[in-house]
Amino acid sequence: MFIDKVKIYVRAGDGGKGCASLRHSRLRRFRVPDGGDGGRGGDIIIKVDPNLKGLLDFRYRQHFKARSGACGGSNKKKGKNGTPYILKVPRGTIIRDIGSGYVILRDLTNSDEEVVIAKGGEGGMGNSGRRVATQGEVGEVKEIELELKLIADVGIIGFPNSGKSTLISNISNARPKIASYPFTTLAPVLGVVTFDDYRDIVICEVPGLIEDAYLGKGLGHSFLRHIERTKILVHLIDMAPPRDRDPFSDYKSLNRELKLYNPRLTEKMQILAANKMDLSQAEANLTAFRSKVNKRVFPISAVSGGGLEELVMAIKECFYEGEVFQGRKENSS
Repeated sequence: MFIDKVKIYVRAGDGGKGCASLRHSRLRRFRVPDGGDGGRGGDIIIKVDPNLKGLLDFRYRQHFKARSGACGGSNKKKGKNGTPYILKVPRGTIIRDIGSGYVILRDLTNSDEEVVIAKGGEGGMGNSGRRVATQGEVGEVKEIELELKLIADVGIIGFPNSGKSTLISNISNARPKIASYPFTTLAPVLGVVTFDDYRDIVICEVPGLIEDAYLGKGLGHSFLRHIERTKILVHLIDMAPPRDRDPFSDYKSLNRELKLYNPRLTEKMQILAANKMDLSQAEANLTAFRSKVNKRVFPISAVSGGGLEELVMAIKECFYEGEVFQGRKENSS
């Protein structure tokens, strides 16, 4: 199960009480205050764990509390500080404070990042050097939203059953479920494409994009957020769709969903890949599609592997060399 948005409740540890103690001395007529300070309460820390892929750990447990500081002791003994509570999340997690109107506290995009989201209370003062001991401060309490946006260099988008799972499995190390029915993939899939020069890119398959996905129809609304961080989109278009669909209509419809969800998505570099060219009707559909689109189109067959080498090299060229394919129409030859 893939979980990419959760609400949790965190409470930092309270500060320990300061000690009120009087020490008797043979050299003094009156007893001397010698109470120590209380320990500081533990913080709530969120830290990136690069091995995590989702927020499933928070589905069945949403309340977290750090240890409070220990009370101070006599003879000016300071109480032990409370142990901080460390919550581990995947890279790409956005932390929002619900109580402050969903203000973003931190966007964790690096593998070694961590942030204190709730501070422990300061320990109380002992009566050493003063007449009255004090209580420790209360630790911070917050309601937090964690939202995961996968960090990938390239996102593969397309209508259900257009061949996205087959494509990512044949060009990367990803091994998604592949079947002949729609919505086979129920969660974003990440894979790594490694080139001969040892450079690599992270590629993401985004499932469930259909018409009106931006309104929450199908699975698209849940996963559109995962392509917001990508630099390049590979738009996979089925050149042998069912009779009630047309490749160019699918192309326009999906770009409309991107625009309605977030207009900035339509500004991303987009590589068009015409899939299923091994089928008989695909060639005629590709000719008609090219006549309507003023962009370069890469004909491929994700099943047989035809055209995949050219597509992967185009992705590398765009990502590492910044070559733009927008507005570049392939010659008829």
